[in-house]
Amino acid sequence: MELYRVLLVDDEEDIREGISRKMDWLGLGFSLVGEAANGQDALELAESLRPDVILTDIKMPFMDGLELCRILTDRLPAARFVVFSGFDAFEYAKQAIQMNVVEYILKPINADELSAVLRRLKDQLDRERAERRNVELLRSRYTCLLYTSPSPRDGATSR
Repeated sequence: MELYRVLLVDDEEDIREGISRKMDWLGLGFSLVGEAANGQDALELAESLRPDVILTDIKMPFMDGLELCRILTDRLPAARFVVFSGFDAFEYAKQAIQMNVVEYILKPINADELSAVLRRLKDQLDRERAERRNVELLRSRYTCLLYTSPSPRDGATSR
């Protein structure tokens, strides 16, 4: 089983440490590949690590989580975003929906809630991965048939 790659972004070190230690990453089908304390550092890490999932706080110095999501939506279109915030603000949630954010979690973050979010996300990613594999398989079979089937110009007749 190939693990999905996660990048964790929050300016509060204790929150990053709590999430990284309390989650059963392997059991959930994920691997925590990197952590960043702000959006700017996360952007650089995301471009090199190419995570499948970015868990990010909204309010951070240098670049907030929504700006990070906006930029990475263009650069990593297959990536999924989970946003967490200490603010129950409708405007943040509305903006997040426009940027490929799949979940909006209010702080304090509960390990059970985040685990449930990651399980749902894994199911979605698994389905998408299976669909891509099916499309690739069909494409290769079609291509193979195209190049191995006799052409009517070759004198072959259909029955």
